[in-house]
Amino acid sequence: MRQHADAGHLQPDAHHDRPGTPHGRQDRRGAEQVTTRTPEPIKDLTELKAALQLAVGLELSTIPVYLTALYSIKDGTNTDAAQTIRSVVMEEMLHMALAANVLNSLGERPSVRPVTFRGNQVSPVPVYPYTSPLVSGIGELALRPLSTEAVDSFVRIEHPYHGETDPAKIKCPKGGYPTIGMFYDAIKAALESTKICKDSDFTGARQVKATEYYGGAGELIEVTDRKTALAAINKIVDQGEGLPIERMKQQAKTVTDEDKLGYGWQMYSHYARFRELQTGRRFRSTQTAGETPAGSLLLVDYDAVQPAQFVKLNGDITGGPEGAALNEFDLAYTRLVDDVYLAFSGAEKKVENKLEPSGKQSKDPLPLAVHGMYALKNRAVALMRTPIPSSPKHTLCPRFHYAATEDDRKKLRDTAQQMRGQSR
Repeated sequence: MRQHADAGHLQPDAHHDRPGTPHGRQDRRGAEQVTTRTPEPIKDLTELKAALQLAVGLELSTIPVYLTALYSIKDGTNTDAAQTIRSVVMEEMLHMALAANVLNSLGERPSVRPVTFRGNQVSPVPVYPYTSPLVSGIGELALRPLSTEAVDSFVRIEHPYHGETDPAKIKCPKGGYPTIGMFYDAIKAALESTKICKDSDFTGARQVKATEYYGGAGELIEVTDRKTALAAINKIVDQGEGLPIERMKQQAKTVTDEDKLGYGWQMYSHYARFRELQTGRRFRSTQTAGETPAGSLLLVDYDAVQPAQFVKLNGDITGGPEGAALNEFDLAYTRLVDDVYLAFSGAEKKVENKLEPSGKQSKDPLPLAVHGMYALKNRAVALMRTPIPSSPKHTLCPRFHYAATEDDRKKLRDTAQQMRGQSR
């Protein structure tokens, strides 16, 4: 069992003693697209709506990264690590819903379609490995099984400056932001400005209700005015990405009453939770988030993990049941994303029902999305138990590829059927 150990006493690895240190983070977009310019404030309501569309997508972008690590854990092992990652995933879903409620209240429906933001076309649904054109500091988002590299990337994502000591050291993408915190600061400033959005612009339309969200700490805020819109954005920042640097000097386990679950689990910041995984120790109650955890041991066994290896779409796995399973996972993930966005936009979904005269029935897509999440987990676990034919020491890794067009979806379906046929 490979853990953080030294002479029988577990200690953080040397390279883990630096909070959120980015390992090998490089700018992959080219010097012409990244500068040291100061990020621009949001200039009008149209730009604010576009930013909120991208905020929903930004919260979505981290979920597959965390889920890949979670689903790679072998049954009955790493229970503390699994609980930590699962709790963060549930809150990222809450953050998606919060951003969607703000957007809905301003009269715009959440959408998977590309967004025009400051002259750039940006898709809110990422393709992995993913380098955000909106926030440069988080670096590349890669899908990996639970590993030291994966946990390092989690800490980098959630750190206020993404591992840097000074945000000025992070180059600003053209039309974007160096850090997630700066992005949400710009959204908050726009929401506070009566010149950008009037009181009458907040309609309270199509809200995902608090009673419809469950599974994590924190309450889903229904946005009906400027005050509740700001409260929703502040909830995203306080729990997760965008954590203010000042919080690093406060107690790591700072929680509010609503951040405590019934069985005693306390949902302190994502950064602090992942920092505990990274170092193999819990924070003491007296420690600040900027310190190295020095409390009780948190055992992480990186050998009790499926050896999944990510392969891009149209990569080395080109046929047979393995390729078909990857395509079928992508189709299931595509349906799930569609259902989530439908639920956030207040729309209904037409589903097959032979008892209805039309053969169709309208249903709330949110319960369908919940069922889809469980089905997706089963598919992911099955993939991660399946050896790669060309590399038997590794197993398949879900791609979380969103097929944006009907042509892309048809190609995935047709190719999966052909691959299944090859194995008969």
